Amino acid sequence: MKKDRSKKLEARSKKDFSLSSCLLPLASGFLSLVSFISPLASCILFILTLLPAVSSAADWPMFMKDPTHSAASGENLSLPLNLKWQFKTGGPLYSSPAVSGGNVFMGSYDNHLYALDAKTGTLLWRYKSGEQILSTPAIADNIVYFGSKDGWIYALNVKDGKLLWKYETGGKVMTSAVVADGAVYIASNDLYIYAIEAKDGKLRWRSKLTDYKYSGIYSSPSYWDGVVYTAGKNGVIYALDAKNGAKMWSYYLVESAIYSSPVIRDSVVYIATYSRLLLALDAKKGTVIWSAALSDWPYSSPIATKDAVYIGLKDGTIKYFDIKDGNFKKEYKFQGEVNSTMAVSSNGIAVVGCEDGVLYAVKLENGEFLWKYMTVGGIQSSPAISGGMVFVGSKDGTIYAFGQ
Repeated sequence: MKKDRSKKLEARSKKDFSLSSCLLPLASGFLSLVSFISPLASCILFILTLLPAVSSAADWPMFMKDPTHSAASGENLSLPLNLKWQFKTGGPLYSSPAVSGGNVFMGSYDNHLYALDAKTGTLLWRYKSGEQILSTPAIADNIVYFGSKDGWIYALNVKDGKLLWKYETGGKVMTSAVVADGAVYIASNDLYIYAIEAKDGKLRWRSKLTDYKYSGIYSSPSYWDGVVYTAGKNGVIYALDAKNGAKMWSYYLVESAIYSSPVIRDSVVYIATYSRLLLALDAKKGTVIWSAALSDWPYSSPIATKDAVYIGLKDGTIKYFDIKDGNFKKEYKFQGEVNSTMAVSSNGIAVVGCEDGVLYAVKLENGEFLWKYMTVGGIQSSPAISGGMVFVGSKDGTIYAFGQ
């Protein structure tokens, strides 16, 4: 019995040895592979930390969404919308919401910039500037930029609202920032447009806009193909080299102010003026492609789609024109002045606020009213569409969020 048991143990030992002979090279190879991958993974992780943060496709990180001011979302919008949350600030809201990384950022006339959780409306942090904030914030690479009526341009850490840098201008900053090519482009009522290094706040250049009659800059700059486009309250539209601020061209309107911001689509600049004109200018040359007469003053900015250009007016209408020749097509009538700029979803739904305090959703192609919500104050803030939700501010001092 002992001999038989001894033979069995010996046989098992031979089998185990044979199996271990097979497994040992495999294990050795696996350990070699791990020893190779581990430093490689570390290198990859290190490289990724050096790369700039990439915004989600659903983000709406600046005024009118992007540097060209498309105000066009890549998302469909499902109706009807329901009020998901509201957050009360201490003053009227003229600033428009910017949405990035699941958070909403917005300035108030109570002098604060607010950061809220986009899903719940929970306050994450707030930062106090010296005066009221009309400027819409812009977010890029985990930094939020905005201007204040105290004359300063601010850069804050997105996560905790801590000040990274600030730059003083010579006048009130009423415009919104556009971030492109590592610079923050923003204008001040000292009649300068500034290009500031986004990382450290150092001045790259500043360019003074000629002042003929009206003072100040309320039009927010846009950016396309290495050129910054802006307009003064003096009625002059400018194209500036984004590298050095040199004037590439200017277009002067006699006896007109401009509050509307320039919009660029397919090498054409669209802008509305207080001389009751909607202009289409060649983005490279500044020559007029077409102009269309408006029935009243525009405070909002135009929206350019594939086929048409839309503009809201103080007479409570949104008019639209053929994008090729400027021929008038149709108008939609609202109950209050339209001073808010539309936000448009990918399924053709436009969301816009009016001075009657109502936020409307309409079918862009025919103006059919699909949904509305009444706030307590007029709406001059321009809505943002992000993550299937709509965000907007009201003069009642409340930030509203709607969704399914």
